[in-house]
Amino acid sequence: MPSLKDTKRRITSVRNTQKITHAMKLVSAAKFSRANQAVLAARPYGAAFDRIVGRLAAGVENLENLESMELLRFVEVPKRVLAVVVSTDRGLCGSLNTNVFKAAVRYVRENTDQGCEVDIAAMGKRAGQFYRKVGLTPMITREKVLERPTYQSAKAITDELSGLFTSGKYDRIVLIFSEFKNILTQTPRVKQLLPVVTPDFGDDEHDTLDFIIEPDAHTVLEGMLRKHVINTLFRVLLEGGASEHGARMTAMDSATKNAKEYIRKLTLLYNRARQAAITKELIEIVSGAEAV
Repeated sequence: MPSLKDTKRRITSVRNTQKITHAMKLVSAAKFSRANQAVLAARPYGAAFDRIVGRLAAGVENLENLESMELLRFVEVPKRVLAVVVSTDRGLCGSLNTNVFKAAVRYVRENTDQGCEVDIAAMGKRAGQFYRKVGLTPMITREKVLERPTYQSAKAITDELSGLFTSGKYDRIVLIFSEFKNILTQTPRVKQLLPVVTPDFGDDEHDTLDFIIEPDAHTVLEGMLRKHVINTLFRVLLEGGASEHGARMTAMDSATKNAKEYIRKLTLLYNRARQAAITKELIEIVSGAEAV
């Protein structure tokens, strides 16, 4: 049994850890509030934007004449794929990053078995560390992508990714990230970024292209396809940010509760040991008095 001094030192250590985890929970709660509002605000806009792109694509004739056809270039059997893995920069957020990495490993294995070469782009410090640990060198490495993501930062990343796709280096670019469901649930997802997949809304009579477009539908769609790619990545970064803060808040709350329970057990152990020591001393005193 550990000594009273050692037990008391452990209680103090766990109590200090509990203060840290509780503070981290409060910080994550404040950040989560902003991230959650950003996600909820972006989803309706993103859905409406995708719907407009789908309606334009459905109503435009001779789609192959678009200069932006390069963003729609589809290869039936891709030979080279770039998997963009979005992770956090810091840990202490439960199994969030682990689930994303498992999804990425599964995606790489499935495509490699089909004879496709898959490269990795690590968006987030943890992703870079993971792939370097397993002996892989990411083609692209970026950090702090989930730290207050902006449209400008998303545009900078998509410009680089679009360049790799349009140059013909990769036949497909996918995003592997955590989709935010709620504070307790974050689901790893694989989403195709390039080539652009436009929703087909042309079959609905209410979604036909029945309005005038200036200067013409081709020009407008050309610009909107590029914005569609940026908007897709921006929403993924927002989803990842909300997932990170939600997962960390949950993990720190659980750690704080576990620390409280551990302190209770250590305190009980300390009191029992202290009581045993006092009883032993009393027995020694009584035994000495009787011997005299």
